[in-house]
Amino acid sequence: MMKGCLLLKQANSSDMIFKECPKCKSEWNSRADFLSDPEINIIGYQVNFKQLELGLFLFNHLSCKTTVSIAAKEFSDLYNGPYFQERKTGSDSCPSYCLNKSELRSCPEACECAYVRQVVDKVNRWEKKTKISNRFYDGPRIKKENHWDE
Repeated sequence: MMKGCLLLKQANSSDMIFKECPKCKSEWNSRADFLSDPEINIIGYQVNFKQLELGLFLFNHLSCKTTVSIAAKEFSDLYNGPYFQERKTGSDSCPSYCLNKSELRSCPEACECAYVRQVVDKVNRWEKKTKISNRFYDGPRIKKENHWDE
C-alpha cells in the first residue's frame, strides 16, 4: 500500500465510505463531503503523461497534517468540455502547468492534458463548508452603558 494515499474503504457489505484518511482515520461518505471539508485543501496535481487518469490529485488534510493522493479518474466526471487528442507539452504555446505539480490553474491550450487542468481548477474552487471555531459559543455579548460585557 502506498503511504499517504486515501483508499476506498468498505466498512461492511452495505456501507461504502468514499475515503478514509490513512493517518487519523477520518472518513468521508461522498466525494462532495470530501471536497467541501474545510480541513481538506488541494495542493497539486502530479501528472502521468502515459495515462492522464492515473495522475494524482494531492491534498493536505489539515487536521492531522498529512498529504493524501487520489487518482485523477476519481474526478473525471466533473469535466464536461471537449477532449483533445494532441498533447502540447513542451511546445511554444504550452504554459507548462502540468510540469509544476503545485500549479492549480486551468490551461488555455487545446491540449490532451487540458481537461485534467480544468478539473484541478474546479476542485480548487470547490465551495467549503463553514468552519466552526474551536472556541465554545458563550452566547451573545450584551452592551452595558458605553462598553461591551465580555
